[in-house]
Amino acid sequence: MWKRMTILALIALLLTMAVATAVSADSVIGSGWLEADGDGRACMTGNAETLLLSGQGVVWYFDAGEVDEPVITGQGVRRDFASGWVRWKGFDGTFTLSDADEIIVCLRGKDIHMHVAGTGAVKLTGKGHYETGAEDVPTIDGLWTATGRVIEFGQ
Repeated sequence: MWKRMTILALIALLLTMAVATAVSADSVIGSGWLEADGDGRACMTGNAETLLLSGQGVVWYFDAGEVDEPVITGQGVRRDFASGWVRWKGFDGTFTLSDADEIIVCLRGKDIHMHVAGTGAVKLTGKGHYETGAEDVPTIDGLWTATGRVIEFGQ
């Protein structure tokens, strides 16, 4: 039952990101970076040279590449699912990854801060501000809203 629900949640997340990309996307070519602050939901999918995520709420993590173990500080109750997903409920701290391929990381909550460098996409839903860029490319900044915003970086 949990495996089916987890797979359906993953499919829904990926479809949501694909549809939103077609509707409202900023993009950065080359090895890119993104910095975001706000409340709501911040989800990253792709390859992270570095990823720092902090805030309060619930964190979900899935690694489809080489298994990379995040460094977690603060509070939260970890639960590993048979499908490969990991959840930290009651999360209040930092989640850090380095050189991680084919990952999905989401934080739903408040006081979210995300810094990521690499290639992929980030979907931001709620209320906040972001900046993104790459070497030799002007910085793009914008707001994230309740309707959601997808930002592609390093494509």
